[in-house]
Amino acid sequence: MGNKKFILVALLLLIVASASGWLATKYLHLPARQLKQPLIELNGDTAENAGVGATVADDTITAKIFLPSDDEAGIKIEERSIKNSPVPVKMAEAVVMEYLKGLKQGLKDTKLLGIYRDKRSIIYIDLSDEFRKMFSGDVRQEYALLKSLYETVTVNVPGTEDVRVLVDGKEVESVGGHFDALYPLGNTVKEESRQPAADNSKKS
Repeated sequence: MGNKKFILVALLLLIVASASGWLATKYLHLPARQLKQPLIELNGDTAENAGVGATVADDTITAKIFLPSDDEAGIKIEERSIKNSPVPVKMAEAVVMEYLKGLKQGLKDTKLLGIYRDKRSIIYIDLSDEFRKMFSGDVRQEYALLKSLYETVTVNVPGTEDVRVLVDGKEVESVGGHFDALYPLGNTVKEESRQPAADNSKKS
């Protein structure tokens, strides 16, 4: 009788131990399996599969819009509320649209035709021909126009390495006849490069 009782107790303990081990394996190892799920890496050009972070697109932020001005500085800064986005080209589109609204006279009629970004994180801004045809100014005014566009994009779009201007989808030699527009604007708008790269009396 004693042996049977001992065997029953042993079996009961074995069953309890097995059940406890199964439960521990199921619940304690669950987080480890979840961590093995592939991590999503955003490359900046897409918001797909962004999870909770994608809700940032529903927020608004205050952007600094640089604009040409007639004062001594040549450039003024205005703050505008724009829709935030995790996608760089979308952010660039929003700030360039605000930039164009702030231009004067015929330049204000310029239309944004498209924005692109290459593998080097250079933003290409494709503008309608009004940006070139309606500009009339000297070296200082063209410098302010190009620098304000460059600053508007690079300050508000993280990771932007440089900015290029296209007109009607094509490269142009110059916007106002004083500065070379065939290359990214970074070197052109640096203070040490304020002297014009070319001084043509006519636009190409």
